[in-house]
Amino acid sequence: MSTNKENLALSIAGFDPCGGAGILADIQTMHQLKVQGMAVVTALTYQNEDDLWGIEWKDFEPIKSQIDALLADYKFSVVKIGIINGLDLLNKLLQYLEKRIPEAKIIWDPVLKSSSGFDFVKKVESDEFQDILKRVHLITPNRWEFDKITNALGSEIWPTNVLKKGGHSDTNDTSDILILTDGTEIVIEGKRIEGKDKHGTGCVLSSAIAAGINKGQSLQEACASAKQYTEKYLQSGTAKLGRHFEIDA
Repeated sequence: MSTNKENLALSIAGFDPCGGAGILADIQTMHQLKVQGMAVVTALTYQNEDDLWGIEWKDFEPIKSQIDALLADYKFSVVKIGIINGLDLLNKLLQYLEKRIPEAKIIWDPVLKSSSGFDFVKKVESDEFQDILKRVHLITPNRWEFDKITNALGSEIWPTNVLKKGGHSDTNDTSDILILTDGTEIVIEGKRIEGKDKHGTGCVLSSAIAAGINKGQSLQEACASAKQYTEKYLQSGTAKLGRHFEIDA
């Protein structure tokens, strides 16, 4: 086993060549928050901050092989998952992680559709979502994703913790709502940041939460500090591609 004593976190997500989203955004965020990030690629995407032209998915075996190579030498207490080719594959991946690193907390950013309209997950069924949600510690849907999953489940009671993101609000109040498994709702306050929308903010937020949990923060503390980090990221210039290196984390 490696003697590396730094905090380690794992991102399992897609590769975005411009680094605004996916594993490159996750790793940059984690490093800014003093957590050493490692990555497993689920897809190669052909995109920049404005457009997504296509995607080349990875099947379970190459994903598993990447995980196995890392677990041969490292331990992870938290794993963030981004885009993956369908719920069947996600469920299979979660079962494997449960077997290999059962103590790890899983954070799933359910990117069902890209901002450019590309569908990552076309089939949404209740039984699949029930199985998946039981295996994750936190899910971070935006309002559209929250409504779609709620409709699929047929209930607003989810078998996991949920951070309902408020960034797509029509008002200046962009507060997130952390809904715990016991039904408790906690407001994570946020405000509209003037300027250009940033590419990959969902990736930044979820990986910042993973970093916070990795460092021993409670779920509420991790969500609050991640919200603050993401708001600073939104303020990093007027370009759609944000910058991490200007952020004092």
